[in-house]
Amino acid sequence: MNDFGPKPVDDCYHVYSDGTRVLVLCDEDGQFVLMMNLIAVVACYCHLKVLALEVMITHFHCILRGRPDSVSKFKTEIKRLIVRHFNKDGHPERVKNSIWIQANPIRDDEELRRKIIYVFRNCTEAGYEYLPENYPWGPGQTYCHPTETGKYKMVSGLSYREQCRMFRTRVKLPGRWEYNADGMLVPRSYLDMEYLKNEVFLSPRQFIAFLNVKKKDLAEMEAADARPFLDRKDESNLRKEIRRRSQNQYGREVLQLSQAEKIELATQLWNERKTLSIKQLARLTRLNRDILRVILHVPQKGL
Repeated sequence: MNDFGPKPVDDCYHVYSDGTRVLVLCDEDGQFVLMMNLIAVVACYCHLKVLALEVMITHFHCILRGRPDSVSKFKTEIKRLIVRHFNKDGHPERVKNSIWIQANPIRDDEELRRKIIYVFRNCTEAGYEYLPENYPWGPGQTYCHPTETGKYKMVSGLSYREQCRMFRTRVKLPGRWEYNADGMLVPRSYLDMEYLKNEVFLSPRQFIAFLNVKKKDLAEMEAADARPFLDRKDESNLRKEIRRRSQNQYGREVLQLSQAEKIELATQLWNERKTLSIKQLARLTRLNRDILRVILHVPQKGL
């Protein structure tokens, strides 16, 4: 959107959960409120700015701005709190071994704009009967509707104990933040609109231009989102298979095998599965990568 091409971005991340591993994450308003509040609270706790967020029935998306270690902390903390809250609410089956969260760095300002629009449009693309600007569990109302003063209550009006109880957190939230009658923190309180206006979308016209993301681009973004989870799932299945083979062939776990037995197992897998990398095979069989490469006659460039 400028004469000199995209500008590099080094502090923005697309963070999202894997919606393919759960049948339902949120199916009641209270659960959507909980997830919206969790994103805002954990981002505040981790000193991150929120540029966009969207909570769906099976997963969530958000665009965060801050340090890499803060994003890593956000992933760990929000997963812990999701599991804790859903266990307390009597829905442990929704989160047991199911909350996988990915954080992808955003490379430049054009990708940042596209990812924000991708999150903004996610409800409509998923088939929900909402226009993005009216979806209650996303940024649309903040992005597209004028601010109404005096409509919501401020966090500063709550005692610390009331705040902890309402938002299920011990994090002391900014007093200027607002919440609605359902106890949901209002996104305009914590969305970094100044950054969006001054650094991302420099005008409403530019925002509208990026709304016209092509179907092909959306499909590519969705595929890119899914790839890390699919790779992790494939490796998880492969690890189970290696464990089964180790037990069947040697009567022991992989860690208990001798070097020769590990090499024999690795050679079998290498001959059967041509899509494996040496790095992956070494990790799964607990062998030295360089030794394995020599044994299997794989040159350095094959790593």
